[in-house]
Amino acid sequence: MTIIKNSNLDRVAILVSLLIVGVVSAYFLTNPEAAIHIAGQIFTLASESFGVPILWYAFGLVIIAAYFIFSKYGHIRMGDEKPEFSTFSYIAMMALAGVGSGTVYWAFLEWSYYIKTPPFAISAGSVESAEWAVTYSMHHWGITAWCIYAITAIPVMYSYYIRKQRSLKLSDIVISMIKNPVVAKVVGRTIDIVYPIAVVFSLIIVLALGAPIISAAVALLFGIQDTLTLKLSMIFIVAVLLISSSFLGIEKGMQKISSYGAYFVAGLAAYIFFFGPTQFILENTSSSLAIWGQNFIKMSLYADAINQAKFPQSWTAYFWAYWMIFIPLMCIFVTKVSKGRTIREVIICMVGGGTAGIALLFSVVGSFMMKTQLDGKVEIGKMVSDGQASLAIVNALGTLPLSSVILSIFIISTFLLLITTMDGSVFTVACNTQKKLDDNANPSTLLKIFWCLIIVAIPAVFISVNAPVSSMQSAILIFAIPLLILTAFMLYKVFGYMKEDYGHLTSLEIQAMHALPSHPANQPVFVESETSVNNPLKVKSSHS
Repeated sequence: MTIIKNSNLDRVAILVSLLIVGVVSAYFLTNPEAAIHIAGQIFTLASESFGVPILWYAFGLVIIAAYFIFSKYGHIRMGDEKPEFSTFSYIAMMALAGVGSGTVYWAFLEWSYYIKTPPFAISAGSVESAEWAVTYSMHHWGITAWCIYAITAIPVMYSYYIRKQRSLKLSDIVISMIKNPVVAKVVGRTIDIVYPIAVVFSLIIVLALGAPIISAAVALLFGIQDTLTLKLSMIFIVAVLLISSSFLGIEKGMQKISSYGAYFVAGLAAYIFFFGPTQFILENTSSSLAIWGQNFIKMSLYADAINQAKFPQSWTAYFWAYWMIFIPLMCIFVTKVSKGRTIREVIICMVGGGTAGIALLFSVVGSFMMKTQLDGKVEIGKMVSDGQASLAIVNALGTLPLSSVILSIFIISTFLLLITTMDGSVFTVACNTQKKLDDNANPSTLLKIFWCLIIVAIPAVFISVNAPVSSMQSAILIFAIPLLILTAFMLYKVFGYMKEDYGHLTSLEIQAMHALPSHPANQPVFVESETSVNNPLKVKSSHS
């Protein structure tokens, strides 16, 4: 366990970020109507005014992902050791850290929004709108979403493992990329302060949306009232599990929780598939995948210029912006767990594994919920409109055989998803608010526990007073545009670094240079630059 010294705390970043979080939270709590109005303006600015740039940026990351998979630069390995985690654990940790309990809400209910507000001038409630519903939910959580995380993590991984920037603070990595020291210092301190704010607000939403879903399921399972006390009890359990996992660390805590989470989520999908409307799930999944594959580019870049119904701005651009909010979190976390893997492996595991898992979950669960509504068993669309989304989910699950079994699996799955996401977030925000990490690039255990308590306490207050959490979900999109600009700059710099470090080498030479330790004759020799950290580590192969 790493204990922190007071001198190692970035107290300015901690205090200023907490002050801003406190002020904004107090405003949302005491002025909900004004907060909702401001959140709406931010939503319009981010998703509508910048909708097309966001769509193109996200699509560009897909193209970059394809480039790295097939180019020689994909062979660059992050470090010279064997991978620290098994492939299954690696995919599970990244997938569950990247999606969290929000996945449960959208997997079960996202399709219902698209039936009421379909794209492409399709009539609401029509057969065609239903055919596109699950398709769009898979699109919004599929290939492009995972490319947003995988590609924006490359500059951080490359700086840390190849350029030997021995810090997992995002600000330190960005500072190393900026030549002007004054600009670098200003940008760095801005990141130090804004980073915890973005993470904390994001997790307020994750926990404030996840806890009511769990409490609704627990209430139905045990036949009790879904009261405020029950919701706060669920948050307390989350806090205990989160602190325990943070205390154990990623290797012993999060790795096991994420693996168990993957098993339970797979079990949830399998139970619904075999005991639900199996034939309908198969047919709707097949149709949805066909529509998605045929229309991927259209769904990625369609801007609704003629009809002006703003579906892509309100949904697709919104989701890409929302995924971007978690970029700082995922950049650091992916870097931490990717030691020993090549850029190609990182992209294939994240994009391939994440997309496959999400497509399976969303198609099975979304099709089940849709069939439940079509059969008239639960009025899901109406319940969602009436603010009873959590109850709609558990009522639908209650229609399955042995409902107590599936509700138990659902509760455990949601808990594990929630803990994995929050644990990864706590790790990264602790990295950002500690000046120097230990020899294994881990932050202080006590600092992680401190952030656990902060991250859990604020959502508890929001739930207690029934504050407009959904409005905050729109308000935090204000961070999306600066992150788009920042990550675009970082990608530009890392492409330059790669050309400088590896441009003169062939694909085979890079492969030999980054062979695993079992082939010592092929290991690279790294020689530090003579000037500063901004210069590359010159890489020479015994084959060159």
